Amino acid sequence: MSFEMLSAFALYCLILCFIGFQAIKKSKKSADYTLGNRSLNYWVTALAAQASDMGVWLFMGFPAAIYANGLSEAWVAVGLTFFMCLSWLLVAPKLRTTTEAYNSTTLPSFFEKRFNDTSGVLRIVSALFTLIFFMFYIAASFVALGYLFGNIFGLSYVAGISIGSLVVFYILLGGFLSLAWIDTFQGFFLLSMLILVACTALSHIGGLSALSLTSGSQHSSGSIWGYLNIAIGWGLGYFGMPHVITKFMGIKDVREIKKAMIVGIAWQIVALSTAVAIGLIGASFFTHGLVNKDLIFVMMTKELFNPFFTGIILCAIIASTINNMGAQVLSCTSVLAEDFYSRFVNTKRKSVVSVQTASRIGVILICLSAFIFAYFNRGESVYELVYYAWAGLGCSFGPLILVSLHTKLSNRYAALAGILGGGLTAGLLPYFTTDIKAMIPGFIVSFLCMGLVTAFSRQK
Repeated sequence: MSFEMLSAFALYCLILCFIGFQAIKKSKKSADYTLGNRSLNYWVTALAAQASDMGVWLFMGFPAAIYANGLSEAWVAVGLTFFMCLSWLLVAPKLRTTTEAYNSTTLPSFFEKRFNDTSGVLRIVSALFTLIFFMFYIAASFVALGYLFGNIFGLSYVAGISIGSLVVFYILLGGFLSLAWIDTFQGFFLLSMLILVACTALSHIGGLSALSLTSGSQHSSGSIWGYLNIAIGWGLGYFGMPHVITKFMGIKDVREIKKAMIVGIAWQIVALSTAVAIGLIGASFFTHGLVNKDLIFVMMTKELFNPFFTGIILCAIIASTINNMGAQVLSCTSVLAEDFYSRFVNTKRKSVVSVQTASRIGVILICLSAFIFAYFNRGESVYELVYYAWAGLGCSFGPLILVSLHTKLSNRYAALAGILGGGLTAGLLPYFTTDIKAMIPGFIVSFLCMGLVTAFSRQK
């Protein structure tokens, strides 16, 4: 571990802490902590929504998949961009206005009020599925931090995930606002770093003529179904991703959503295209292969730049991983505070401070649980862990979000069946087959469950 890299890491952390401390000044109420009191401008909304799900996966998981499987894996980028665009169009405006009308700051509370479920069962089940699948998502970030700290600073895997659990403290400060503003800063910075590393590496291998388009073992057979399975199998998840779509709920003016979409989709296209390029360049850059493919961007950066600049780039990846994890942790703690504590414990809401305290205690509990999971699952692929959580959350809530916003369905039993059918399918299918992305059958089962229960209820 060089002094230059350590200095760069310390400098970057100070910048993020400064942003977090500035945000705490504006977080006075529980609505500020969970949704920033719906005060974000379109630039912050756009970059917060896009960057909140792109941290560790963008720099480690996705380039590693391109490096291992070849250009066919780039269909993931096509699917993500297309369905994120649909999410901005179909989900963002209606979700922003509807959740404000229902005074809801989390998806479980929205479902409960939208389907008039006075029993609390729908809220509990949706909250549980949120927590379960986010555990895998947060654990993926911990695993990535273990790899990063080990490779960059020579620390052990356990030391890496331990540091990762400590530096998320800024979530305890400003909550939603701090994460949104940090995402905005990192959205610009990380995109520029991706472009810089990709262009430098491309020049290093001799330009486009040396680029390999057929690296790895091709992931699909080249059939239309194979490509669609990859693209749709990832893209559909955007409709039900809590830590992404809650950013839609935080925009100040719903009329600014189209502007936010243009900014966000432009950022996503450039970021994903550059990540694909890094994966392809890796085949020519690392002629002797890589032991840990998840470290392709890290190793490339260390070979191309001096220690201080390398430290700046790599600690930016660490910070983006932490912030990505922070967005997920905040989603979980919002569920714990609003959907369990406020709904079933502090029912009279005597003190706003008690809700915020519950949220911050939730941060500690969630981080501890994810730490334990990551500790016992070292060596797991970041890409696979992220996809398991992505499919689980997408299938649990994506179909129901679309139904609740675009139909007049008011059957709480159908809503509950949709969550259970989609979530269980996505959660269990990978244990039986890996040939089919769980997202597609999960969405189908969820819609079928809602349709069948609705028809059966009408007959009764």
